Amino acid sequence: MSSRKYPYVTIAVSLFTIAYSLAVNFQISGSLFGKIKYVQLEPYGGVTFEHLWNLELWRLLLSQLIHFKQPHMFFNVLSFFLLGVILEKYTGSIRFFMLWFVSGACGTLVSTLTVEPPWNLGTGASQAVMGVAALGALIIWKKANVTLRLKLAVGFAILPAMIIDIIYAQHPKLGHLVGFFVGWLIGLRLLKKHADSQ
Repeated sequence: MSSRKYPYVTIAVSLFTIAYSLAVNFQISGSLFGKIKYVQLEPYGGVTFEHLWNLELWRLLLSQLIHFKQPHMFFNVLSFFLLGVILEKYTGSIRFFMLWFVSGACGTLVSTLTVEPPWNLGTGASQAVMGVAALGALIIWKKANVTLRLKLAVGFAILPAMIIDIIYAQHPKLGHLVGFFVGWLIGLRLLKKHADSQ
């Protein structure tokens, strides 16, 4: 794949996340950065297994765009963007989107199992960012790209999330671990396809 390939998915997902999360926050609170209650995100895409049993599949996508706290959203978008502009070329745009979506959806759903209702809504892009970071870590591990730029992007995405998890939950959150693990598995397959196409 050309190293000059434009990161369409990275840019689109980043812009949609910012626009949708801020719009939802404004709709609920009347301010882009106003305080909202977590349960208020349900009509806008917050997801649980019950929603999926009711075939509300659209939530798998929108749940990854909305955030309870907008500073967290900006951190997730920045992490995803820094990774995506480097990594999207390794997989192609469609496969990169699937990596983001599947790792994020799996991590988000699993995260709902660790919280009591009605606060068990799956939201946010952290799980998807962990999946994309797993691809970056895999590329570094296989020495396909060991640039400082990629190492810093992977570290920037993973370390703050893990530190915050340990401070507030005393352990890495299950959704983050699942997002990373799913991203690693998908990444193995995507890198094989990339290598075969060379």
